[in-house]
Amino acid sequence: MAEEKPTSFVVDIEQARTAPSPNRSTMPASPPSPTLPIFTRPPTTTKKRSGRESPCGPFSWLVQLLNENPTAVRSGRYSIKFRQILALVLMLLVLGGLWFSKSESFSKTTPIYHTPNDVQEGSAHQKPSSDDFWIHPIVEEPPKEPKVADVFRLQLSGKALERYDRVRGKNTFSSLPKIQHSFQERETDTDRFVREQRLEKIREGFEHAWKGYKAHAWGHDEVVPTRGGHRDSFGGWGATIVDSLDTLVIMGFNEEFDEALEWVKTEFDMTKNPTAHLSFFETTIRYLGGFLSAYDLTGEEILLQKATELGDYLLNAFVDGNEFPSSTFTIDKPSNRASGIHVLAEIGTIQVEFTRLSALTGNPIYDQKAQNIIDVLSTATSDLPGILPSRVPSGKNKSYQNFKASIGGMADSYYEYLLKEWILLDGKVAKYRDMFEMAMTSLKSFMVSRPDNGSSDYAIVGQVYTSEKNIDTQMDHLSCFIAGSLAMGSKYFDRPEDLILARQVAEACYLGYRSSETGLGPETMQFSGKQGTRGDVFISEPDTFYKRGQGSNVYILRPETVESLWILYRLTGDKRYQDKAWEIFEALQKHSRTDIAYSGLMDVNQVRSYDNKMERTQRYFS
Repeated sequence: MAEEKPTSFVVDIEQARTAPSPNRSTMPASPPSPTLPIFTRPPTTTKKRSGRESPCGPFSWLVQLLNENPTAVRSGRYSIKFRQILALVLMLLVLGGLWFSKSESFSKTTPIYHTPNDVQEGSAHQKPSSDDFWIHPIVEEPPKEPKVADVFRLQLSGKALERYDRVRGKNTFSSLPKIQHSFQERETDTDRFVREQRLEKIREGFEHAWKGYKAHAWGHDEVVPTRGGHRDSFGGWGATIVDSLDTLVIMGFNEEFDEALEWVKTEFDMTKNPTAHLSFFETTIRYLGGFLSAYDLTGEEILLQKATELGDYLLNAFVDGNEFPSSTFTIDKPSNRASGIHVLAEIGTIQVEFTRLSALTGNPIYDQKAQNIIDVLSTATSDLPGILPSRVPSGKNKSYQNFKASIGGMADSYYEYLLKEWILLDGKVAKYRDMFEMAMTSLKSFMVSRPDNGSSDYAIVGQVYTSEKNIDTQMDHLSCFIAGSLAMGSKYFDRPEDLILARQVAEACYLGYRSSETGLGPETMQFSGKQGTRGDVFISEPDTFYKRGQGSNVYILRPETVESLWILYRLTGDKRYQDKAWEIFEALQKHSRTDIAYSGLMDVNQVRSYDNKMERTQRYFS
């Protein structure tokens, strides 16, 4: 019987069908088969190799497969050697198995071969010499510990889990570029220990204040921190509860949040004194902002309902079609009165809340009112482009000359909200960016004063007489917000010099804290301007930094410095900002904490000079 010749199997790839077998004699010769390089290692024995062993040891069967010349499969441009492909696939599977195996015995005994192209520069397996190949044992890495956040998340369920995810931005979207520093995925054990210890102490601080409020002032605006009792400074609607809702969620106090939410459902009442004149500004930022932020973090519908109800009452402040709201409003609409002059910060610090309320409810009226204010202010002109007086009348195309310009009290949050509203609107409304950048350019040109000692580490933002451009070298604590705004703007708008100034201003604000007897910062820092200058150079006192006998030394638990330090840390990754903020917290614990809560001070250079007020602490622990 004649020997049967092997037949060839031809696949017509382009037609996806089996093609007739061509005459074997007319097929061109197959290209040479690739051969596996010879892997060598330093000889360790003189034992003679047996005839059954191949030069590649455990890979001999692959070499045999590859060195054979299997029948080619061809069609048009394509040529496939099934046996060679099979061998290569098997070899990759074997090598992959060796590489990823986590068996301890396997990892301790099995070598793996690397080629220069397998290894990235600087890796643990980087080629140590010019050899083409080398042998490196697999070293088993310890399993990665799950992130702390993930471990904590595993303990949550239901609404607590939903809140946890919302706090971390689940299902949120922004087309704006990411500006946060790219932190390393894993921190050192020491850094983690320090961070977690600090975190726990801050949570304990908030819990201490919350328990004191609950025990002595539940349902009222604020607790009297030294002797107990309550004070109703913001309408008596329970400002601390509403203002702390988002902080409770962020810090993971779920039981406390549920209790506060139940109070909102059953006890919160805005109509108990309908003719009382309430601060439009404070009501917006504390109550409306509190409801909206807590709703965004939890999805609790009652919070949006209360925000909508309050938003409708706040519309009463726009009396007789006035473009700007009055400084006060009443729940009873006929009782409202128009204001003739308006504080810039009050009318320029509603845009974020009103715009968000419109977005959540679908009712454009709130956003229209807020945007109309900016439309009017954008038509104004000034001696300092983009910088407006602290008090302004209503009406378009106003021109302001010869005034004292400031980014501190009565003006501060207007500039802060220009940037934040641009962010909230996803960068789609250029007017906010234009107005912010114009103001920051004027600030850098006319309002910055630098120390006489030539240091480039710090600088202050003073107040400017616009006609002469002379600087009053006084810096308000409220002005310290500008460091954070400059830093964010520098990243969003590619203004690197603004980040330098942001660092310098933040450092000056921090020095105000560090230089006081209690480690807490004064309401204002007064400096002497250097003679012969317009005030753009100030005298830095060698022992006290600022002039203690001038300005205001009260401390009313303001957050601006700590917030700017936090923003700078998140944008730069510089841990020194964390450490400086921690210093301030420790000073707060030492000199402001009472048996009940936390108190402001009448003099930051006098220990235990409590002012017995706690207006702002709760929400800033987060």
